[in-house]
Amino acid sequence: MKQSYRPFVSVGIIIITMLTVVFFKMEVTRLGYSLLRVSRAEKSAADQNRLRNIAFHRLTRPGRIESLAQTRLALNKAGQGQVLQVAGNVLVAQ
Repeated sequence: MKQSYRPFVSVGIIIITMLTVVFFKMEVTRLGYSLLRVSRAEKSAADQNRLRNIAFHRLTRPGRIESLAQTRLALNKAGQGQVLQVAGNVLVAQ
């Protein structure tokens, strides 16, 4: 009686092994696509960061801030004796 089940058990083991191999191949493919999606998102985030960094440096450059201060805020460049520096307890006029 045991001899009659052996071929079925062998075929069952082979089928389970083949299905496991197919499952793992599909999982590798799925993870590959997931990795591709994440790497694209990372590249997009890095590009956005670079563009924002460029915009920040363009907006905060000293020449632009000086021109905005003179045009919008009606500020002028400091003249002789208008700048006071505090160094310790001593007041120094420039």
